[in-house]
Amino acid sequence: MSILYIDHEVNNLNSFKASFRRDATIYLADSTDEGLKVLEEKQIDVIFVDQQMPDMTGLEFLKIASKQYPESTRVLLTGQAYSAEFKHAEVKGYMHNFITKPWDEQDLRRLITTNLI
Repeated sequence: MSILYIDHEVNNLNSFKASFRRDATIYLADSTDEGLKVLEEKQIDVIFVDQQMPDMTGLEFLKIASKQYPESTRVLLTGQAYSAEFKHAEVKGYMHNFITKPWDEQDLRRLITTNLI
């Protein structure tokens, strides 16, 4: 399994890779532009993206990814409460799941192993 994690916070990227490097091939991106480049070059099974990215929101990124890479599973990470905007994105198929930040490693691991495979 391959996972792309996109977050502008380097500490989050490093923590994610350290936590899941034995479970999957991990690709990291600190911008949505870099994330799109990874998607163009690699076959990605699961995309995690932070909602609060500087250049576009995580939902905007997932909307693009859902059209160009519909076979990927797409997960939004955010510190915000679940909203009508997030519900709309799920209904439209832009994202498959929603995780609050700071994320809990065991919750993410459960999600990856039970819901995404």
